Amino acid sequence: MPSPNIPSLYGITRANSSRSGTDLWGKNQFNSTFPLALCLYMRDHGEYPVAVLAHRGRIETAPEHKWSMAEIIGHRDENPYYHFEAFHEPYRKLSRNEPDKIDLVVAVDGTHRIPLELKLTVVPDSGTAKAEEEHWGPEVVLRPVSSAYAMMSVATTLFGHPMEKEVISVLKPAYNLIRDWTNTVEVARHGDWLMRTLGRALELVEELQRPFLLQPIWKTRGQSLELCDQCFDVFAWSDVAVMRLPVTILALQHRSESVSVPRPLREVARHARGLYDLLTTRDYDYSGIYKGMPLGLQTDKSFSISGRRAIRYLRHERLRRPLLHRRVLQDLILHGGERSLRPERRFDAAVQAHMVARS
Repeated sequence: MPSPNIPSLYGITRANSSRSGTDLWGKNQFNSTFPLALCLYMRDHGEYPVAVLAHRGRIETAPEHKWSMAEIIGHRDENPYYHFEAFHEPYRKLSRNEPDKIDLVVAVDGTHRIPLELKLTVVPDSGTAKAEEEHWGPEVVLRPVSSAYAMMSVATTLFGHPMEKEVISVLKPAYNLIRDWTNTVEVARHGDWLMRTLGRALELVEELQRPFLLQPIWKTRGQSLELCDQCFDVFAWSDVAVMRLPVTILALQHRSESVSVPRPLREVARHARGLYDLLTTRDYDYSGIYKGMPLGLQTDKSFSISGRRAIRYLRHERLRRPLLHRRVLQDLILHGGERSLRPERRFDAAVQAHMVARS
C-alpha cells in the first residue's frame, strides 16, 4: 500500500513497479495511470462505461449498459493486479515472434485475464473545436499493437467455437486471392473484396465481442485549458468494433481503380491475413503482418480518425455531457500529486490549473 504522505492516484495499489511512486506521473505514464484511476473510481461508485459495439455491420454506442467497469478491470474483492506496458501471457504462444506490449494487463490470482488499450482523448479535438458543441468529438489514433491485440482477442474467442469454421470459410476465398501480401498493386486490386469479406466475418462474431479499448475522455471549453463542469467519462470499445473500424471507414470512401493502399485498407488486409492464419494454424507472424506490410506507408501507426469522423461512432449523450464532474480530480489525484505533473503537456496543464484554482 502507498504511504499516506506519498503522491498517488486513486485505487492504484497493486501494480508493477514501473507505475508506482514518482513513475505515476511521467510523460508516458500518466496517460495510462490516470485512466486506470478514473476507471477504478467509476467501478467503486457503480458507474458503467459507454460501450462502443459492432452491431449489424455498424459501429455504435450501446443504448443500455453492456459491461460493468468491474467486468473489465476486475472486481474489487478479487484484488486484481495491474501490469502496465506488459505482454498478455496467453497471447505469447500465438505469434511466431514476440508481440509488443499492450498498455494494461489485468491479472487475478497471478493469471492474466484481459489485455486493454488505453486512449486518453480530449473533447473537442482541433478539428471540431470551432463547431457547435453537439458536434465536438475526440481524435482516435490506433497503433499496430492495438490492432493486433484486437485481432488476437477475436481469434481466441473463436477457438473451438461452433462459429470458427464458418468464419474461416468466409475469409478463405479472399485470403487465397493474395499471393504477395507486401505487393501494393495486388492488395489494392482486391481491396473491395477484402473489405467485404472481413466485414462479413466480423458480422458473424458480433455476439462474441469483448471489451478491449478503453477511451477515457476529458472535456474542455473549446481548446482552452479550462475543464468543463461535466468533464470525465469512459467509452469502452469492443475488440470487434476496433477491427471493424477500418472496414467502416473504407465503406464511406469512394475507391477508384487506384493502385495505392490507404491506411484503412492496409489494416483490413492485415486483419484478414492475421485472423485467417491464426484460426487455421493457431499461430501467425505478428512482426511480418502488423509491423510489416508497409504497402507504401509508414508503419508507426495503423490509422487515425478525426473528431469529425469519430463522433459518428461515439454519438451518445455522455459525449456531450460526460458523467463525472471535474471536482472528482480531488478524489483521483491524492496528496499533492498534481505538483509532479509537467504542465507543458495539455492535459497535465489543465489538471494543474484546476487543482491550483481549487486550493
